[in-house]
Amino acid sequence: MISQLKCPGGCKSILKKKFKRTQKINTDTLRVNCTNDNHEKPDLFECNNCNLIFSELINYKFLDKYIDVKDEKYISQIIYKQSYFQKLYEKIKSEINFNGNVLEIGSYYGVFSNIANKDIKNFSSIELSMHARDFAKKNYNIHSINQDPIKYLDKKKNFFDCILMFDVIEHLDDPFIFMQKLNSSLKKDGKFIFTTFDMDSLFPKIMGRNYHWIMPMHKYYFSKKTLNYYLNKNGLKIYKTKNDERNISIKYLFYKLSILLPMFKKIFINLGKINFLSKKNIKINFYDLKIFFACKK
Repeated sequence: MISQLKCPGGCKSILKKKFKRTQKINTDTLRVNCTNDNHEKPDLFECNNCNLIFSELINYKFLDKYIDVKDEKYISQIIYKQSYFQKLYEKIKSEINFNGNVLEIGSYYGVFSNIANKDIKNFSSIELSMHARDFAKKNYNIHSINQDPIKYLDKKKNFFDCILMFDVIEHLDDPFIFMQKLNSSLKKDGKFIFTTFDMDSLFPKIMGRNYHWIMPMHKYYFSKKTLNYYLNKNGLKIYKTKNDERNISIKYLFYKLSILLPMFKKIFINLGKINFLSKKNIKINFYDLKIFFACKK
């Protein structure tokens, strides 16, 4: 497999295997839901030049899979998503031009869009999942655009003051072409604000192959260094980062632990059934999830 892969960022460099797969991944049955219980570990490779970490699955196109996503478990966690996105919005809103053109890419069930749309004069969003778009329209009156983000940005030259993208860049079929289109779509001094995990942070280094964000639906594993490298190649630069703590229900935490630690599955499932625990929520912060603020140079 390693001889068939090249650094997707275009480096002419020797690759090394970062982590070995736990089992062969069946791409036909691969699910790409946000609240995904598929924690099989694909082969991961690292470029010796740019240090980009990427999955053996980078040549499989996931774009069409997102159209059919129905994520009922995400909907069951909406109240906690609202709390998280409200806090995220408070962290980033000082960097947003409320009178400018603002786009959210991968708006999913519309929770953040509903919050931001109340303040931002010209706000729009892109989402491929029909189920998620219908939910956002019905519950928040958010009319998301159904289009490939790269093709959409290609039509919007020098148009956006700010582009937002939360937990999406690691899923993209080609984040490098995306960054090119991002540059041409942003106005002078335009901003790109996004979230993803930082593979140079302490927690993923401690966890190694068992890091919980290593899963088949994630194709790319960036660090701040690799993000800066590729953003700089495309006329952008990171000027600030913030920690991105999450807010989830304890019941959902037990559910995820039952998947990650199957030997204790029955214990976690039973704990999740305790009524007073299931209604509690908890903040999760391993300092691995980051908010990146980038601007057009």
